Amino acid sequence: MRFLLFVIVHMSALLSACASTAPDTPQSRNRAASLELARQLVDQGEYQRAIQFLLPRSRSEGAFAEVHTLLGLSFLGINNPQAAARSFSSALQVDDSDDDARLNLGYTQIVMGEYEESRSTLNKIISRKRYPLMEKVYLNLGLSFLQEKNCKKAIPYFQSALDIDPTYAAPYYNIGKCQVSVGHLTEAKTSFRRAVDFCPNCLDPQLELASVLARLGEKRNAKVAVESILKAEPNKLLKRRALALQRQLAN
Repeated sequence: MRFLLFVIVHMSALLSACASTAPDTPQSRNRAASLELARQLVDQGEYQRAIQFLLPRSRSEGAFAEVHTLLGLSFLGINNPQAAARSFSSALQVDDSDDDARLNLGYTQIVMGEYEESRSTLNKIISRKRYPLMEKVYLNLGLSFLQEKNCKKAIPYFQSALDIDPTYAAPYYNIGKCQVSVGHLTEAKTSFRRAVDFCPNCLDPQLELASVLARLGEKRNAKVAVESILKAEPNKLLKRRALALQRQLAN
């Protein structure tokens, strides 16, 4: 699931202030301030605090769709995809045109292993022909097939995402994963290198690149890459994998 965790970073790009046509009243100003605080909590990764703040507001009559969406993102942040899916579905019940919530729901369905349901959700966004972040839709469609180990169907969706945004690191990363799965290591090296170039602070593609370099016999470059990852203080899982590769390279 590492590629999914790499992608989730980009979901924060969906958190944007919404223009409102509501009258400027103390109540409307309080609602706007509450939403802004919730956005900040989610953006800063303070998911438990965000849930405590948003949950009672999501149950109030007339709750905005964005309240449910932010709550869903918070549940994703604490690895509770079932609760996240319910929140995104609630956002769509409030506003069926909210394709941010629909994209998040499609992603969450992938996390839960509901791949066909995810594709149905995501294809509805495509059919509407109005979403400004279509590269994310194609990325998630590709992920749904990658999770099913069907790279033949996944790669064209990743390429469609790159056709829209050639600097989008996540599709390169996932194409690289597909290429590794079939032993195309030289091509995977290029894909991971592009992912690193376009997202230099993303450690997952750096580790995949280091692993491919090691398998191609480029041990010196692989060692440098691993040392760079460890200096960046990765999370526990990534650190464990990096240390394992470092021990392998020392032999």
